[in-house]
Order: sequence, then C-alpha cells, then structure tokens
Amino acid sequence: MMHSATAKACANIALIKYWGKQDAESNSPATPSLSLSLDGLTTTTTVKRIDGDTRKILDTFLINDETVSDSVAKRLTAYLDLWRDRGLIEGRFSVESHNSFPTGAGLASSASGFAALAMALSALATKQLNRRQISRLARRGSGSAARSIPGGIAAMPATSDPGATCLIPAEEVPWGMVVAEVKSTPKSVGSTEGMNLSRDTSPYYSQWLATAKRDYQAMKIAIQERDFTAIGTLAEANSHAMHACMVATRPALIYWNDLTLRLLHEMTKWRSGGLETYATIDAGPHVCFFSKRADLDQLLDLVKRVEGVKVATLNLPGPAALITERS
Repeated sequence: MMHSATAKACANIALIKYWGKQDAESNSPATPSLSLSLDGLTTTTTVKRIDGDTRKILDTFLINDETVSDSVAKRLTAYLDLWRDRGLIEGRFSVESHNSFPTGAGLASSASGFAALAMALSALATKQLNRRQISRLARRGSGSAARSIPGGIAAMPATSDPGATCLIPAEEVPWGMVVAEVKSTPKSVGSTEGMNLSRDTSPYYSQWLATAKRDYQAMKIAIQERDFTAIGTLAEANSHAMHACMVATRPALIYWNDLTLRLLHEMTKWRSGGLETYATIDAGPHVCFFSKRADLDQLLDLVKRVEGVKVATLNLPGPAALITERS
C-alpha cells in the first residue's frame, strides 16, 4: 500500500470566467470557462497516510507551514470524506501544501491547491483514475481546480458533472501572462459566498450567464484559430462583465483597489504605444496581462515601473498537474 505522495499543480487564470454555481452539492458551474495555466503560480502538496485507529485520530492540514483555520480544516476534511465515501481512499491523512504565491487573495490558489491535492490522492487511491476523473474530483474541491489538471489552455463546460479538457498543451501555447500582484489581504468574501450573493441579488446575474456562454463559444473558435487579438479582446471584455455583475451584487463585491484601476489605465497607454496586451482579473485586485511570448519581457519591465506594484512575474504556460514523488 502506498504511504505518501507529492503532487504539483499550476494555478490557472480564466480567459472566460467561472462565476456562479448551478448545483452547490456537486460544485457544478453555472458558466462554462476557459483558462491558461501559469508556470509561476504553483502549489506542491504532500499527502501522507497516518497510522493508527481512525476512530481516534483526525486528518491534519498545513498550508505554507501553518496550521489552517477551523473553517479551512472543515472544508478539507469534507473533501477527503468525499474520496473516502466513494471508496477511493481509506484512513486518515496529513496534508502539507506550499504555494509559490499569495493564498486566498484572488490568484486562484484554491485551483492549484485542490488540483495538487486531487493528484496526490489519486496516487493513493484504491483504483486507477484517469485525468478526466481526477479533474471532476478536483472540481468538487474548487470549481477552477478542474482546469489545473490538464494545464495549458483548458476548457470546462457547464454540464452536470464536468471535467476540464486541454485545448492546447502548455508547450504549444504561443502566449503568456505578466501577473501584477498588488498589496492585498485574504478576501473578506470568498468566491463561493460571493457567487451565491451574485446569484441571489445582482440584477445583472442572468445577463452574465448568457454573456459567459456566448463568450465561451466565441473563445473556443478564437483559440482554434490562434487569433491573439480576438482572444485578448474577449478575455478582457468577459472579465469586465463578471466584475460588473459583482459590483451590482448587494452588498457590492468590489475586489479591485486603486492600483488595479491604475494598472488598467497604464495598459491603455501601452496599447496606444504599440504593445498589444489585454487585462483579465479574477476575484481579487491583482491584474493579469495576457501577451504574446515575444512581448513578455517588455511588458514585465513596464509593469514593474508602475508605482505600488508589490511583485510582477513573467509566466509562461503551465503544464498539467503531475505526481512528483510517491512511496
């Protein structure tokens, strides 16, 4: 019997955003989504089986060498229970994760986190699981995590039990992103709670669902044609549409700050000067600039010059989640 496994997964930044759930229990999305995994935003997770009487011991969890809060421990235990209830794993486990970027601040740490956890658990599972099955299981922990399993450019439909598929593997993607991290703290309203609030109170929610579905179909065509301008234009518009829905939520979900807006204004100047780049923003204040690979170095230099930017990183397309160690 395998005793431990370590897995690594990249966070992914959605080009067509996921915001809304059609079913809370299965964590199935109300909107289809499409993303680019980034090689600079990673989670490495080690899962070890704990020996002893399972009636007397509990699962344990560390993130970046710190014990998680009670609410996070409850969420993670429930996720392991899902695997146990399906007969995929047995016993209790210790889980240790390390993120290479801020946790819970709007840069998809839950996506890479649950993708890495799902991959590690698959190595300890009682039966062999294929990547589509692992993607579905990752989604049960975090909706976006499903897309981190295949990596590269991945798409996930809004069906009853979706998994993500790879449209372009990482090594063939001719684009990348510069991520501008701004000063932030963990979100006061998490994504799941925010999605529920938007569904219940935003007057724009139904229009957001319709827009996301149209954008998803258009984006798949643009990806197939490798049309950078169409991809960037769609991604930026889709991001703004999602945030419009958020801001109209009651109470308003405003994840941006003054530096977020300043970066968007700077981007319009860069484009006017001939640098083609497009912004997309998840549920947080950080700005991700989508660009051709050849322009990433210039873009990184410009982003670093913007006063207030905490960290700016150049990210190439990230690979599929993988198991790095097992014993």
